[in-house]
Amino acid sequence: MKDRCYAFLATVIGCCVSRLPRRMSLAIGGWLGTLAFWLASQQRKLASEHLRCSLSLSDEQSVRTIAKQCFQNLGKTVVEFMRFPRLDKQQIQRYVKLEGVEHIERALAQGKGAIILTGHFGNWELLAASISATVAPLTPIVRELRSPRLNALVSRYREKAGYATIDRDTGIRHALRCLKRNELLGIVADVDTTVSGVFVNFFGRRAYTPYSPVAIALKTGAAILPSFIIRQPDGSHRAIIEPPLVLRRTNVKEKDLVINTQRFTQIIESYIREYPAQWIWMHRRWKTQN
Repeated sequence: MKDRCYAFLATVIGCCVSRLPRRMSLAIGGWLGTLAFWLASQQRKLASEHLRCSLSLSDEQSVRTIAKQCFQNLGKTVVEFMRFPRLDKQQIQRYVKLEGVEHIERALAQGKGAIILTGHFGNWELLAASISATVAPLTPIVRELRSPRLNALVSRYREKAGYATIDRDTGIRHALRCLKRNELLGIVADVDTTVSGVFVNFFGRRAYTPYSPVAIALKTGAAILPSFIIRQPDGSHRAIIEPPLVLRRTNVKEKDLVINTQRFTQIIESYIREYPAQWIWMHRRWKTQN
């Protein structure tokens, strides 16, 4: 019953916001984010604590402002995702300015596929939709939701936006086949999860980080392209495809995983430092320590 309620509620909200003008729906998303900021006290305190420690902020007003903006960005991201069924390629391209397409084209010209590496930054779902609409279909690796009906709904929204996904827990073979077909594989690698990882430095603290992008790249020869989407003040987005990450090889697998995972983590950190309000500071990023 709970599963059905979640899916029904998400469907109704999605139908409502998708019929509103985009500017109005974004305003609603920001308002919902502000509401969550005040109601979710535990997540608000966690975000504030992370901001203080990571960015060395001593001004409580700055901490509160960035934390609130973080929630607002998440609210807008959810609303934008709910509008996916009514978006076509031309609309996506109008809302998102994509830079660095040549890096994807050069990587695919090598015939080994490419890994689009990003974080829970900006509207990462819209990044996938934009690349799929502008360059080539992107297949992200995702963790399926616990609610089967809600997961099915989210999958349909993604497919409407032009991209399908691979289940994180069961799809490694599909991921390798994707690259073998010279396609784009998407990986989000900036959270503390139960998947295999290594400890690297993230904002001055050791953080357990998935090493799958590096492991897959070393195995297949696919290029890793760090990519980020940045929400602009006018509601549009700027998406940046970075040049391929130059992997360091020492012939010691464990060392290679740590060194190169640290390198892509530093890139993710640099974007978060520049746009701190666009990352998920309420996530328990430094939870695992053993």
